[in-house]
Amino acid sequence: MFDYFWVPAFTFLVSALAVLLLRPLATMGGLLDRPDARKRHEGVIPLVGGIAITIAVLVGCQLFLRTQGYYIALLGGVAVLAVVGLVDDLYGMNPVTKLGAQLFAAILMTSWGNVYLESLGDLFGRREIELANWGIPMTLFAVVAVINAMNMCDGLDGLAGGLALIIFGWLAYLAGEIGNAPAQRVCIVFCGAVAGFLIFNLRNPFRGRMKVFLGDAGSLMLGFAIVWFSVELSQKRYNPNAAVVPPVVMLWILGVVLIDLLVVVIRRAVKRRNPLAADRTHLHHVLLRLGIGQDIIVLLILAVNALLGLIGVMGWKNGISEQILFLMFLGVTATHLLIMRNAWRFIRIGRRILARASKVGNS
Repeated sequence: MFDYFWVPAFTFLVSALAVLLLRPLATMGGLLDRPDARKRHEGVIPLVGGIAITIAVLVGCQLFLRTQGYYIALLGGVAVLAVVGLVDDLYGMNPVTKLGAQLFAAILMTSWGNVYLESLGDLFGRREIELANWGIPMTLFAVVAVINAMNMCDGLDGLAGGLALIIFGWLAYLAGEIGNAPAQRVCIVFCGAVAGFLIFNLRNPFRGRMKVFLGDAGSLMLGFAIVWFSVELSQKRYNPNAAVVPPVVMLWILGVVLIDLLVVVIRRAVKRRNPLAADRTHLHHVLLRLGIGQDIIVLLILAVNALLGLIGVMGWKNGISEQILFLMFLGVTATHLLIMRNAWRFIRIGRRILARASKVGNS
């Protein structure tokens, strides 16, 4: 009971207090996000959310973990990426340099923490896919992919942070289901820290003018922590005497984050464009062009991600095979790709539906 209330409550308070203390420092130091052609928010907003979450996580893990063990590597990677993101937010950073920092954090995870993929599970209904010598390269790729996926999601107030909160909530639940108490406690620490930031990021009556953004410091380190626990909880070597979560379930837990990344990368590759270049082709951008309010879009995407996680978890708990879960996930991804490739048609139809609904509502 202590874990489920006091741990997240403490890290929530630390995160919220850190935001309040860092906001004026950000204004003085120029750690601000200014609107431009791609960023259409109003006014300059302090980019302190990621730093506040990092502080809360580091403090919470020091207080609530009896021993850090290999989580020292997790905290080291989190700190490195938070600092790199802070520098990028302040001065800008060459994409190659940022990629190098992500790979360095991934190497900390695989070489220092000894956390890496050994198996992808039985995705095709024949036998377990063991990675052998491909385990570490696949893990490095996964780390970079998820980090950038989280970074790409940071486009609307509360979206990246809300997705992270939902994902860490599911990961904490899964850690409890397989008896991995330390992992569950760290995930709960992250939940409280992210929630403390969200009260200043999601629109709510208490935020007032205290709005802050996550910044690259937050999206980079949250992506890293998410992929760490996705790997740890799905590999037998970390819990040899108990059950593990099938790796395919992690695809459902990450849900919108992974699906949107896959679809955007495929679409850019088909058009021979840089798959990591910033643009306005993500799911939330398409929904914005429909004329739907930002708050509704955020709540809709968060609800969808929570539902996808529920499908994956309940599928596992009810004995649905990994092969079926994998095929279902591919089906959802393919459907999303089909919709996004014809986004202009759906936008036109959606605008007509919304216009008609508005007329009915006003009549």
